[in-house]
Amino acid sequence: MHRELELVESIDKLTELTRRFQKQLLTGDLKEYTLRQLYYIELIHKKTGISISELSKILDVKKSTVSIAVNQLIDADIVIKNQSKTDKRFYSLELTSKGADIINKHMQVHRNTIRKILEILNPEEVDSFIKIINKISKV
Repeated sequence: MHRELELVESIDKLTELTRRFQKQLLTGDLKEYTLRQLYYIELIHKKTGISISELSKILDVKKSTVSIAVNQLIDADIVIKNQSKTDKRFYSLELTSKGADIINKHMQVHRNTIRKILEILNPEEVDSFIKIINKISKV
């Protein structure tokens, strides 16, 4: 029973760490954006030429939900839709210069957090941490 309590407390600490990370993302220059918007921006950045349908599959949400969110990003001049020259029904998504600026600030928060973790953990602990998180995330 003692081990289970330790595990619960460790998960609580990890949850708190995640909350602090999210709070960092939502302060400063990024405070006007939601975590969901930042996640969409990050996905569009990572997957050049992604479509709303592809975003919908990755996020496992309805296309209409993704369309609403993407349209908000378009209205905010963060994302643009590019119509395919070969298939006029297909649109790919791309970040505008404002979107690129947002992702750069977002990734700086990631880098700062990673730098702090690397100051605390040695290389073997980092490897173990990554393996453990990957293993647990499959549950």
